[in-house]
Amino acid sequence: MPVSLRDQSSDWDCMMKTGLFSIKRFALVGLAAFLLLLPFGVHQVESKAASPSKSGIELLMFKQQGCHYCQVWDENIGGIYDKTPEGKFAPLRRVDIHFDDKIANVKPVIFTPTFVLYKRGKEIGRVTGYMSDNFFWGLLEVLLKQNGFRPEQHVGGAG
Repeated sequence: MPVSLRDQSSDWDCMMKTGLFSIKRFALVGLAAFLLLLPFGVHQVESKAASPSKSGIELLMFKQQGCHYCQVWDENIGGIYDKTPEGKFAPLRRVDIHFDDKIANVKPVIFTPTFVLYKRGKEIGRVTGYMSDNFFWGLLEVLLKQNGFRPEQHVGGAG
């Protein structure tokens, strides 16, 4: 029995629709797998949890990849912060704003670096941005003193 051109056309349409549906489904499954695996292996998250201090206070540094001022802070202060009286009173924990879990009771962070003073699950102070060493240390000291920090008590590693 001869096949009409119309029958061949409908077969072709059906194959195209089925083929495109399979391609779309394959692409969606691939995209879903990528998005599910993204937080686990594609990006290396720096997760340095602060060790608890007697004060119960920690300094959260919110940062993101490619942040110039985060890098400058790391170069100027990052290597010594833990050795300072301030670092002993409020240990540093770095948080990537895109890849780390949200921190409870912290207002949204828009700009990086943002330094949040965090005590027993609550934000108690914040320094947004990094302009210079003096600017950072001055603002941090004000926040820490408002929360019980006494520099003279922390000199020489006493905590």
